[in-house]
Amino acid sequence: MGIRGLAAAGLFAAAALAAGETADELIAKNIEARGGLENLKAVQTMRLTGTMTGGDESMPSVLELKRPNKSRWEFRVDGQTAVQAFDGKAGWMWIPFAGQTEPEPMSAEESAEAEQQADLDGPLVDYKQKGSKVELLGHDADFRTEDWKLKVTLKSGEVRFVYLDPKTFLQSVTVTKKKIGGVELEIRSEVGDYRKVGELVLPHSFTATSSGGGQAQSLKFDRIELNVPIDDSRFVMPQPKKRSPSEELSPTPTVG
Repeated sequence: MGIRGLAAAGLFAAAALAAGETADELIAKNIEARGGLENLKAVQTMRLTGTMTGGDESMPSVLELKRPNKSRWEFRVDGQTAVQAFDGKAGWMWIPFAGQTEPEPMSAEESAEAEQQADLDGPLVDYKQKGSKVELLGHDADFRTEDWKLKVTLKSGEVRFVYLDPKTFLQSVTVTKKKIGGVELEIRSEVGDYRKVGELVLPHSFTATSSGGGQAQSLKFDRIELNVPIDDSRFVMPQPKKRSPSEELSPTPTVG
């Protein structure tokens, strides 16, 4: 950022404190803008139907969420349906076009990320009860300078930076850092197209870009349904098919 940038950031933070804003006050305004805590907590399930786009690829997508911390995300590619799910304790995936013939458990890292995504309320609601910490950093001198910037440290130690629009107090961007292929990348997820759904105000558009320069990925929802019946079995990993004795004893071919 440089000395000037750091100084500017310090001045922005000081101005925020002088204005009397605190992290908890901004979170309260965000919750109110989204429909209020009572209405947020009244939602037990959510089904989001739309399209995921990456480069020239367009994939029909359905995301299902259910309390407490259950999620199932399906998307279709070339007639094949992929699934990534979290059953409340662990994550699993089944991606046929990636060569998976049966559902497989997620890695510990993937499962932790899936658990965060399964949170119906998002990281700001009840953050203290979740073991997280939120700090107000004021305004960013180099990025979305008008927005409020919050630093969210999750119980796992993962750090996110959440930006709130200064007029609506709705989330505009989340910035995270992740290691992909041994390289640490900054992921910016822009949130937008807020619409009224029942008593809530929900985003219908998410666009992620990476500091690595890869293609942007977007997820746009045409329909969001609240409190629809979703059976718990939707989130449970199917049991692998039993192989016949002949399949189990088949020798592995050698190459070369």
